[in-house]
Amino acid sequence: MTSDDLLHRLRTLEDREAIREVLHRYARGADRCDLELFKSCYWPDAVDCHWFFNGNAHAFADYVISLLAELRTSQHSITNPIIELDGDRAFAECQWYVLHRMELGDGSGRLLDQQLEGRYVDVFERRDGEWRILRRQTVTEAGREFVVEDLNAGIPDDLPIAGRRAPRDIVYAGMDILGMEVIAIDGMDLWEMARARHR
Repeated sequence: MTSDDLLHRLRTLEDREAIREVLHRYARGADRCDLELFKSCYWPDAVDCHWFFNGNAHAFADYVISLLAELRTSQHSITNPIIELDGDRAFAECQWYVLHRMELGDGSGRLLDQQLEGRYVDVFERRDGEWRILRRQTVTEAGREFVVEDLNAGIPDDLPIAGRRAPRDIVYAGMDILGMEVIAIDGMDLWEMARARHR
């Protein structure tokens, strides 16, 4: 194998990793309601077709981040990326799973969990060495909804266990978590707590 072959392989790996990073950054931007992070995944002239919004991707970002902010939490998981490179463009498909958790609104304290599954089919473009989404087509595969109890009820606000929106979520502390106080908890009988909720 020549040095040119090795260099080509390295560039291919770097390009694929950069595209995967965009896919994962998109999920963090959505779930933390971090508008600028979310927009950084798309070129300003990109198009997103999400079925409930089809049009300019930055306009989609403005719309969907405010929509997600109405939820208690959301969790986007992105898996199985298949990336085909073609010069400064790439075709990518990945699977997504989304959990939207919202207040039921009936005064019971119960929550509505909406679970959705599908795929993102994307064309990425590299400009000045940076990869971003140029065109996204969302494909839906399955969905279901459940009314659930709030298992996080009663968790003290000073514990960083509950997911929060930007910039209050623990992820924005970065390496500063090394200096955070540890609130000692010796362990709980999680299974008995679960059983007790259903007796």
